[in-house]
Amino acid sequence: MTFSSFFAIALCFLLCGASWALGKHMGQTQTRLDLSEKLVSAQTQVTELRARLDEQRDIQSHLTDSQNQAFQHESINHQRLMQSLMPINEGMRLLQTSVTSLERQHAAQLAALGQQLQLTRISEERLRQSADELSRTLSHSPLRGTWGEAQLRSLVESAGLLEHVHFNTQVSLAQRTKRPDMLILLPEDKCIPIDSKVPLSAFLDAQGREEEQDKSDSDSSAKPTESYEELMLTHAQSLRRHVTELAKKEYWKELPYSADYVIAFIPAESILSAALRYDPSLMHDALEMNVVLASPTSMWAILRTVSFTWRQENLSSQANEIIQLSQELYERLQTLGKHATKVSNALNNASQSWNSFLASFESRTLVSARKLSGLSTESRPLDTVKVEARSLDDDLFERNQLGKSPEKPTGLDPTENLDTPTEGIS
Repeated sequence: MTFSSFFAIALCFLLCGASWALGKHMGQTQTRLDLSEKLVSAQTQVTELRARLDEQRDIQSHLTDSQNQAFQHESINHQRLMQSLMPINEGMRLLQTSVTSLERQHAAQLAALGQQLQLTRISEERLRQSADELSRTLSHSPLRGTWGEAQLRSLVESAGLLEHVHFNTQVSLAQRTKRPDMLILLPEDKCIPIDSKVPLSAFLDAQGREEEQDKSDSDSSAKPTESYEELMLTHAQSLRRHVTELAKKEYWKELPYSADYVIAFIPAESILSAALRYDPSLMHDALEMNVVLASPTSMWAILRTVSFTWRQENLSSQANEIIQLSQELYERLQTLGKHATKVSNALNNASQSWNSFLASFESRTLVSARKLSGLSTESRPLDTVKVEARSLDDDLFERNQLGKSPEKPTGLDPTENLDTPTEGIS
């Protein structure tokens, strides 16, 4: 074996060893790289796990804070709810108290209502008895007339009319058989006759039959009566006969200034309405016979009209009296004006006479007096008086034409000079 071959073999071995060492080194390096990658991956996972853990901790902390805040909010809301419920509880307590009080009051009211119903039954029974007594009383003709006259008198007095001034009762006419129940007096000696009598027997019987019919309707065993309609027809016929008899009396022929009709006063609205319901032409026929059917309502309207007429008459008479007094006052003022004119003329004459006296006294008497006393001829002239007296007619003329009052006169002032003219004297 030669050295070259040995060298080649050694070189081969060296190359093999180097390649094996290089392969081994490369393997280790690859292993290290893998381990590094795994370590980096593990570190990354650890970092991620730590981040997640931190996030979980933050979330847990937030949850804890949220729970604490929710608990606090719940506590606050509970307190607020309790505070808001306190008035409600107080209101419920007051409501319960009020309900209890109302129940007691309701029980007391029921008891009082029972007593009131009992009293109402008693009053109704007494009213029924009074109505029965009134029906029995009105069944007599004289008492019916008295009742109608009392109703008429009450209406007349409520309308403001006075007896013997605005109306008279039971006035006897020339024929003793004719006597109206009332005469309503009007201005200028005019009057309206009124008759207050009205037939009521059939009407009262009909009302009693109506009550019996109502009882028979409630009791099926009772036999119903059908005479109510017949009685109401009889009532209408009776009222028609009364109107005919009243028209035949002709009060207006014996009363010189009376209206040409007579008023038939019906004391109740139901009496007239019942007759008109069963005899609709009764009102028209009565007007044709100069008879006016008047219920309390229409009668009161007529009486109020009469009262208004009397008030207007009184106002008219007072106005006429005022006019007469004004004319009399004007005539007296004219006479006074004439006397004032005479006084003003007399004052003017007196003023002129006084001035003439002063002029004569100064020019005649004082000259001689000064010569006797040795005085100088120079002397101060005497003051004269000037009076301007105006007549009353002139003042009235100025008042009417200019709308101004005359100037007030001023008297003479003792401290003023005599030559100062005074104001005019009216």
